[in-house]
Amino acid sequence: MTVGFYLFSDKMGIGGANSTSINSKPQSSTEQQRSKHRDIGNPTHSRRKTRGHDIDVDEDELIHLENPYRDFYANETTMLDIPLNQLESVIAEKRKDGDAGFQKEYAALPYGELFKCEAGKRKENLDKNRYKATFPYDHSRVILRTKSGSDYINANYIEGPVSVREYIAAQGPKQNTLDDFWTMIWQENVFSIVMLTNLREGPWIKCHQYWPDVDKNANYGNIFVQLMEQKEYAFFIVRRMTARHDESKESRTVTQYHYTAWPDHGTPDPLCLVVFLDHVTRTGTNQNNSPTIVHCSAGIGRTGTYIALDALERKGRKRKKVNVAEYVKKMRENRMNMVQTYEQYMTIFLALNEIFKSPVNINTIEDFAKKVETMKTDKPANRSFLRKEFQLLMKMRPVYTDTDFMIAKEICKVGHFTGVLPLDKYSVHLSAPVPNRGSFINAIYVPSFINNKAFIVTHYPQAEDTVDFLLLVSEQESNTVICLDPLSGIESSKTWVPSHTNSSKSANPFTIQFQSKSETDVSSSIILIRQKNSKKTRTVTVIEPRSSIKTFGTPLDTSQLRSLVSVALGVEKENPVIVVSSDGASLCGAFCAVHNVIQQMNMDTNVDVFTSVRQLQIRRPEFCSSLEEYGLIFKAVDDHIQRGTETYTLINRSIVHQKETYT
Repeated sequence: MTVGFYLFSDKMGIGGANSTSINSKPQSSTEQQRSKHRDIGNPTHSRRKTRGHDIDVDEDELIHLENPYRDFYANETTMLDIPLNQLESVIAEKRKDGDAGFQKEYAALPYGELFKCEAGKRKENLDKNRYKATFPYDHSRVILRTKSGSDYINANYIEGPVSVREYIAAQGPKQNTLDDFWTMIWQENVFSIVMLTNLREGPWIKCHQYWPDVDKNANYGNIFVQLMEQKEYAFFIVRRMTARHDESKESRTVTQYHYTAWPDHGTPDPLCLVVFLDHVTRTGTNQNNSPTIVHCSAGIGRTGTYIALDALERKGRKRKKVNVAEYVKKMRENRMNMVQTYEQYMTIFLALNEIFKSPVNINTIEDFAKKVETMKTDKPANRSFLRKEFQLLMKMRPVYTDTDFMIAKEICKVGHFTGVLPLDKYSVHLSAPVPNRGSFINAIYVPSFINNKAFIVTHYPQAEDTVDFLLLVSEQESNTVICLDPLSGIESSKTWVPSHTNSSKSANPFTIQFQSKSETDVSSSIILIRQKNSKKTRTVTVIEPRSSIKTFGTPLDTSQLRSLVSVALGVEKENPVIVVSSDGASLCGAFCAVHNVIQQMNMDTNVDVFTSVRQLQIRRPEFCSSLEEYGLIFKAVDDHIQRGTETYTLINRSIVHQKETYT
């Protein structure tokens, strides 16, 4: 049913010499030589071509000033609901031809200033707006009730599944709007804030800090605020604050959920966003149906994405169907341009699919222990839950294409390559100061429960790759290498781990000297790595099991795996721990999963092996790819619980914590 047309008015658009087809997808460039893979990382700012000129500009500023689908006549139609059991197939269809379906559907949404914004355009209020062309609609704006001063703040009420004022979408506070922001929090009886931007991204200030540091306090107008607790996770931070009104003397607890892993000018991993949403929903307090404040920098892009995900997840569970397009339209009736790009629009679909395929299912430690207890009988029915979980895990793990491994694929063409292919998105790159050696190394970043880059996972280097491995250790300033096999069975390890006291190895420009070795539950070797023409000597602890870690056996022995995990748990997390196996996958996933679940228990007294493994398989689908290895994780975590009073075996902890020494 046709309900209207929208004219997008600018001179660059779809059609014509300067247009970009909505069916096209930017292609990543590849280099033909290993030595050319350099300087890969997130840009500190965006450089865009606008009206024929290159300009340096904050991407958020630009997208507010320009319609990304200029000169496009959109024949807006009412979109049909999508049954949950068809969501995955609908996504697959829309992703064809470079996400053409998503681009076309997003382009058909009403865009621009659809309603009056007179309050935001008043001269006295202009300085309170973060961006020049993003104003709150008058009919839905939050009006501050103050005894003196302005009633203006750049924020709008957004309708949710329960009420018409379920959310407040706001821009990130500026220095001159901090008092207004806290006035709104108090006035609207807000208990939960969702923040989706970092304070600074690249060179651009995205939001001003509106909370005091830990154990500090601050006054924002009539509101006294003290930060009582701050818990840091791999992808977000939770801050609990006490707010007290100076006049009424009333106090409240306000919780801020700060998602820190939304890439600058990109989109977050859908599963990570789902885990964050689950944490907010599960731990949040929504007293008296008060609104939740959601903000990013402008309060429209990331903010709209999160609100749509939250609202549609709750609607979907109840109605067994979702309609992303219609809900985004509904949001845009109350705040302009909610959901800023088609990639954000697509992320809503992808995240909803992750939720409905398998919701996050947190267990208490007690419930987990009871569930694992059933595995200890010989009855096949009691083991079925593990097999079903594993089968679902294999069905859900991501399927990547050649374009996701472009750098590694090029390396395969030009030279020696071992191990499982690393995804470009999560690859570690060397600065490559050694002549004739490139920046590629088969290594990826892997998160722990509390640190986004806690581990670097790789394979044992071949003799010709020893220099690359030593560069990795040096450049990442890692003090700990955890091997998942006894090194006596790894022939190539002799090139970088000297075997006895006072012996040394040379791998130009590095010299490695053996310092000491100790034997407890695991073996611990201390080596000193020195680079030519450098006064710096790095002390590195190399940990290895005393016997091979088995994924089978009755009873299944998890002691060696748990001892290795105990070492990692005791290492200061300033620098990544390097985890090594024969191919960079076998046992590495099990090791990281056990580590992360134990961290989860320590942080939140909860257990979720399934989601922990799902998150690891985003980085490397080959992690935990056998039922036996998946079962090993459960057994190791259960053994850890059963030995709850056991002290971690921290091998020479004082040595593991060694900093660099200078000679």
